[in-house]
Amino acid sequence: MQIGASYYPELSNPEVWRADLTTARQVGLTVLRCGEFAWSRFAPDAGADWNNAWALEFLDLAHELGFQVIWCTPSATPPPYVFDRWPELFATTCDNVPMPAGVRRHYCPSHQPFRELAATAAGHVGKALGQHPAVIGWQIDNEIAGDRFTCWCERCRKSFQDWLALRYGSLAELNRAWLADLWSQRYTAWSQIPIPHQHFAASHTPALRLAWRRFRSDNWLAFYQAQRDALKAAGVTTPITTNFYDITWDMPFNQWDWRPHLDVMGCSFYEPNEATGRFEMALLRGPDLKRLWVLEQKAGQQIAQNLYPETLARLEKHLRICTENGAELGVYWHLRQHRAGCEMEHGAVLRHDGKATRIAAAVTAAADHAKSAREIRPADSRALVFDFDQQWAQENRPQPGAKWDYRQRLDSEWFGAAYDLWGGIRVSPFALALETASLVLAPHFQMIRPDHYGALEKFLKRGGTFVTTADFGRLDWENNVRPIPPLGGLAPLGVTVPAGEMLHLAPDFTVSGKHGAKDLRGKYFWWVPDDGVQTLQPAVTLADGDTVGPAWVDFTVSGGRIRVLTTAFDRASLAEVFRDL
Repeated sequence: MQIGASYYPELSNPEVWRADLTTARQVGLTVLRCGEFAWSRFAPDAGADWNNAWALEFLDLAHELGFQVIWCTPSATPPPYVFDRWPELFATTCDNVPMPAGVRRHYCPSHQPFRELAATAAGHVGKALGQHPAVIGWQIDNEIAGDRFTCWCERCRKSFQDWLALRYGSLAELNRAWLADLWSQRYTAWSQIPIPHQHFAASHTPALRLAWRRFRSDNWLAFYQAQRDALKAAGVTTPITTNFYDITWDMPFNQWDWRPHLDVMGCSFYEPNEATGRFEMALLRGPDLKRLWVLEQKAGQQIAQNLYPETLARLEKHLRICTENGAELGVYWHLRQHRAGCEMEHGAVLRHDGKATRIAAAVTAAADHAKSAREIRPADSRALVFDFDQQWAQENRPQPGAKWDYRQRLDSEWFGAAYDLWGGIRVSPFALALETASLVLAPHFQMIRPDHYGALEKFLKRGGTFVTTADFGRLDWENNVRPIPPLGGLAPLGVTVPAGEMLHLAPDFTVSGKHGAKDLRGKYFWWVPDDGVQTLQPAVTLADGDTVGPAWVDFTVSGGRIRVLTTAFDRASLAEVFRDL
């Protein structure tokens, strides 16, 4: 893995470039990421010709000093004069307040003329820089739709309505799918459909809120594709990607839909929790272990490096996780501290004066330690299902006082248990997991499409083992509750399940049981049989010691096996559950 840092040559001059890059080589860096905020340096005003000379001069120097460069398209920060041309381009908050100039990602992604201008800008830099020997790849924009960015303007609303019309075909079908007569939410014109309002989100139907998340992913993918196509048309042949936002900040995109359009997977990686960080890397690589570039991670303290102490061991941990997950690049943010702007006190490899001090020494040490790490390639016979629609569905359900996070359950418990037991597991979309693996873990897979059952039946006929939870299949694909009993989601597979009910446990409540000599602990939910028959073991118990139900239920179906966990076990307990599969 090559180690590097983001650098902003547009902020200084060739004399400073040479000093900074020489110091960076002494630190041990060999990769630079540049250009994501450089639009005004390329074109300082509306009438100026596109100026590539400074970028080519910088790339010549980088190549001379032995650096490889990821160059970025500059659409994250269009200059103020672009908004003079289109005042309506400013993104709008849910309270109809335009975002101001001088920030980033302040443009409306549905603004077609700007989308075309951004593609034109990408084509300019691609044509000018794409054949330079220092440039090994491209990043489009920067952390697209990060910071939970959403535009609530009428243009986005109209784009959403058009997307819905294509998806459902008719208002009658949309109203049927959304059960729209509830609260008289039946629509008689596409123009009536709102963007879910941030302040009243809990009152919107979950189907509307889920549809908005799906639209956002598709809308931003089209924004990305316009620039990707422009780069390719300009002759770019090196890999093109973007840097997905850290999964703990937001999950605005269905990465399974985006993957075919990315030559490599790219990300910003700031997650401090090791289990979550490993899960993020596994999710990005996917079942085929696709190429991975880590294009941002912390160098120094996120805010006010010079005012607060920090644990520099984090630099080594992140590089180790990157190496173990096969990352080809590990790029720190950033090389030299900015002297101005909202991030002027954020940490970097070099100080404001360009000196290499304690952070640079820690980066060098981290890189040296990372050399002893080796890539871990999980077995292709096991897969953990992660589904972005399931994540969005749970985010968008009215659950006052009972919030839980699908992603957290998978990374901290299921992925963590698989890592403890097997050293890792491949993360996959549902259908592909059933095609490629013989053991598939699909916890909290609640929303069901009809074709999911067909894929699962084929998997079981091949003798596969499918592990899920008692909430399997309880929702339809629009995020409505299906009229079935708990565990009834298995009925289409020919499984006869005992009647029961699902209880959602209070946040501080746990159930426990035994698996041999091992203790099992569960929380979040708990399935209880109606008849109270305790023929399935091990049992889970209440705090007062009463036995209340099985810890899991096994079914033999079509030559395969389904194991249904009846409570959400913690990480250690799940490892025990998996051990005998």
